[in-house]
Amino acid sequence: MMNTIGMIDLFKMLKKRWWVILLLSLIGIAFTSVLTIYVITPKYSATTQLLVSRQDVDTQSIELGEIETNIQMINTYRDIIEDPVVIDKVVEELGNTLSDDELQQKVDVITQDDSQIFGIKVTDTDPNRAADIANLIATTFQENINNIINVENVAILSKAKADPTPVSPNLLLNQVVGVLVGFLLGMTVSIVLETMDKKVRDEKVITEKLGWIHLGNISEMAKSETAIEKKEIDYTVSANHTKKALGGD
Repeated sequence: MMNTIGMIDLFKMLKKRWWVILLLSLIGIAFTSVLTIYVITPKYSATTQLLVSRQDVDTQSIELGEIETNIQMINTYRDIIEDPVVIDKVVEELGNTLSDDELQQKVDVITQDDSQIFGIKVTDTDPNRAADIANLIATTFQENINNIINVENVAILSKAKADPTPVSPNLLLNQVVGVLVGFLLGMTVSIVLETMDKKVRDEKVITEKLGWIHLGNISEMAKSETAIEKKEIDYTVSANHTKKALGGD
């Protein structure tokens, strides 16, 4: 096995076994495509948006300090949504088909910088159920928030709607990953196969690796050339026999 491999030698290895790299890259695409389409369960998401303010006042009289306070309270609202006071009621409404932990893993509270609006995003294997759960959480939060902290105005700006387009898995991304993995694996296999090949293919191995003196080359004759030479020899031998048979020298 070679101790070091130069860039030129590496390029020659990859060029020589390009078909290995191409084959493994195609296998990577095919494998990730089948895995994404037929094996991995697609997931769908639905989001409902809410606006919460601590007191019900005319929008023209809202002061900057009040808006900043409401924005800071969004983190508190996130904790309340993920708290058993809301989650347990939602699980009960769903008929206890999900545990508290399973429901919490499906829920994500989305916030925006400098905005009083936040969203409740639910990801599930069924797009309709994802929308139903998101709307149910929003309604439960709206009904119970005033009992927890002094909040009088909770508005659901937009209800969640079922979206038939899955958010995962990403077919294109998985195919790109499959190509990269197949390409790297093909390069590795090509290098391993080349370095494990012990056949002497040129005189450089004799002089550089073994330290022997290169005396010369023995060319290999093509079959057509050997056939012509064989015919010439047979013709010469036949002519000599004919000449002797006629009494010639």
